[in-house]
Amino acid sequence: MRARLRATTKAAAAQDKSSAALSGIFAELDEAMQTPAGDLAKAYILSPLRPLVGDSALVPPSRFRFSSEDLSKIWGWMARELAPGMVEAAKKCKRPETDPIWFDYRRQAGAALADAVHKADRVPKDMTALLKRFGSDGRTMLAVAITLFSNCEDLARAMGELPLKIEDFDDDLSLTVMRLHEEMLETNPEAALWILLLTMGRLDCPWQIFRVIKRIGRRDDDLVVQKTEIAAVGDAVLDDTGFFAARLKQPPQTLEEAKACALVFDRFVAFSTGMTAEFGIRKDGRWGRSLFGLRAEASTNVEKILAKVPLALDSGLPEPRRGRSGRVIPAQIPNTAAIDKAEGLLYFLSRCRKHATAAAIASTQKRIADAAEKRMQEAGDMLVDLIVGSEGQNRTTAQDGLDITVRLMDSAGLDTAAALLRRRGAAAAAA
Repeated sequence: MRARLRATTKAAAAQDKSSAALSGIFAELDEAMQTPAGDLAKAYILSPLRPLVGDSALVPPSRFRFSSEDLSKIWGWMARELAPGMVEAAKKCKRPETDPIWFDYRRQAGAALADAVHKADRVPKDMTALLKRFGSDGRTMLAVAITLFSNCEDLARAMGELPLKIEDFDDDLSLTVMRLHEEMLETNPEAALWILLLTMGRLDCPWQIFRVIKRIGRRDDDLVVQKTEIAAVGDAVLDDTGFFAARLKQPPQTLEEAKACALVFDRFVAFSTGMTAEFGIRKDGRWGRSLFGLRAEASTNVEKILAKVPLALDSGLPEPRRGRSGRVIPAQIPNTAAIDKAEGLLYFLSRCRKHATAAAIASTQKRIADAAEKRMQEAGDMLVDLIVGSEGQNRTTAQDGLDITVRLMDSAGLDTAAALLRRRGAAAAAA
């Protein structure tokens, strides 16, 4: 009954003073019946920062501006020193997160942070304390927080027109983002850039943000754009590309690590080729020099990983040898760690094939892959001979060695050769 009365009075409020008064009373009653925000006030107020919270070791730079620890420190600083009254009022607030009052609280948070940073800029000891609390990049991080808090309502309204996850950044969406950017540029220039940066964070293919850059800059190359404010967006794409290039430095030690490393390589190639496919990146421009430098870095890192394959086979492949008489001499079964490492590196070697040309590693990848296949095939042939010509423990060891060799062939993508060797081993054991 209360809900029906509330709806009726709300609908008539614009034309009838009594209904408007009743509507206000019902609104107050609804609020009085709600539970105070309490500890949820922290999440409600800090929500403009949430899309950019992550672990810098796992999240590319365009999607990382704050760690969870940063948010806790910001909240604690406001609660203790900067805006304790606002924090207490927010905790007692009974209105839902969608209520406009939370935009007011966020703007108050931004103003409090701005005052604190402004004071620290003028007082060296305060800046020292700020950097001690937040780290050497604390000043930059807080500047981003201030911008997002101060412009929270405008940004929320604009971003509300876009999907939270964008798989296909088609022309319609690209035009929408351009419109949102241009509207924000007229009314709130400080927040306009963040329309593009926040959109980039929602794209499955972040390099597609250049589709908007082309529209805004009225050009399909970087000659002019890289000298304007929106160059920060291209810089963000390059930073992400560098993030993936740097993560290729560590050779995988297991199959799981190799799968993760291959995904990183996939992502690097997608960024690297995606940039040039979407936008004209001049080789002699700032972006061009950075991009081709990152490609060289990634190629070097991958080649260093591939160079470890022969050493990994030395330790992880149960490779028999032939004595002077031609008799096959069995090898000891490798330890688990050595087998795992060889398996991972062979998997990565195989997965690199599809990017070999794009990453300028084609000759290296083919040479190492061919040599690895030859060694595994020869080892498998000798192990089959050992199974046929031995018995007891020697035969068991040869069978175990053959199983390992088949496993390594499978990881290297040599499915047909592995299946054939498996059948030959089964036939030899049954003979």
